[in-house]
Amino acid sequence: MTNPLSNQPELDAKQRLIEAGLEIFGAYNLEGATTRQLAQRAGVNQAAIPYYFGGKEGLYLAVIRYMLQHKGAQVLPVAERIRRKITGRQLAPEEALALIRTLFSTIVSVLLQDQATTTWARIIVREQMQPTKAFDIVYEQLIRHVHEALSVLLAIVLKRKATDPVVILRAHTLVGQIIIFLSGRETIRRRMNWEKYTATEIKQIQQAIDEQLDLLIPGSESEGRAL
Repeated sequence: MTNPLSNQPELDAKQRLIEAGLEIFGAYNLEGATTRQLAQRAGVNQAAIPYYFGGKEGLYLAVIRYMLQHKGAQVLPVAERIRRKITGRQLAPEEALALIRTLFSTIVSVLLQDQATTTWARIIVREQMQPTKAFDIVYEQLIRHVHEALSVLLAIVLKRKATDPVVILRAHTLVGQIIIFLSGRETIRRRMNWEKYTATEIKQIQQAIDEQLDLLIPGSESEGRAL
């Protein structure tokens, strides 16, 4: 099979298709997006999609992996550091809460720091509601690790087991306090008269989430937030 993009560098063509996929899949989802739209947005021949990715679904999975590479790679090291801190030692509730703050601060910064967030956030939210094969990748490579780390820390704070359904549900509730700034972005933008999430706005969001975390341990506001 001949290369349909013989006059263009292969890596450049593939990257442009992935970036086009991020935008088009964000707007139309996997089923709604067409190969014509994807190819036109990337400025390539339609034949490039099956050539490089095996088809539209293959391109979609490549977009998911690209998102994990750029976003997940910033969060997973924090979750790993937390795992090492809690392995083989007994943390006090205040220490565990400080680590939750660190994890959440990282997640908020990563999720909201650029305008591309709006497009890929739509993809992730849709995957939660209508999961495809891509969700298995997102869950196993990112979500599960973060959710489990949070559950272990929260279990220490609540003095329960990490496998307790109450702990898992409350951990999910805490994560929801961050996700709402993606799925409910337009509401808060209008309520706060924000044009976009700037560094100032992100700091305000982090402060609001911090105050919610304070409620887990009354009087914990001044306890080490920078562990």
